[in-house]
Amino acid sequence: MKKELIKIYEYFSHNFRTCTSTIVATLEALKMDLINVNDEEMNSVYESAYIMDILDISLNICIDHLIQKEVKNTDYELNVTNLIKKFLDEQKSFILLNEVETNVSGDDLVIYKNGYILKYLLQLIIFEAIKNSSDFLNIRVSDKEVHIQINNPKDNPPVIFNLLADIFHKYGFKFTFNDKEYTLEF
Repeated sequence: MKKELIKIYEYFSHNFRTCTSTIVATLEALKMDLINVNDEEMNSVYESAYIMDILDISLNICIDHLIQKEVKNTDYELNVTNLIKKFLDEQKSFILLNEVETNVSGDDLVIYKNGYILKYLLQLIIFEAIKNSSDFLNIRVSDKEVHIQINNPKDNPPVIFNLLADIFHKYGFKFTFNDKEYTLEF
């Protein structure tokens, strides 16, 4: 378990630092009158805060799972397609910064079970897909799965994905991944 905790720490610490650095740098530029509140750069503050919320809850889910504590989970109606579109819309500057073109296709998919876990971990997976993509990211939603295809990946999937697969399995989902494809089955 110590190795897994170290991997979790490294993953979340790196991502929290990145978000915090973005927020601090942007606020310092604002304070020094290099930008103003209405400038496009201010979007990065909002986007980083949005990602930090997802990271915070995902970290709690991962730690609870590792220490075998019951993960706080809520069954509620979750429109997966709308969640994906909202996440991509909320991360426009991040997507532009990484020069990624995104496409979401498929039907509306509504899940009623384990919505809390699904909501946060799926957003974390899409966040990683954007970071790993170098040009085009295709997300296809069907009544059985969310399939994410990365045309030219920059890197391997993060090691945290192995833990996410275990968590998803425990709650009735199947998460598989390789360099170019991430699939979450319901």
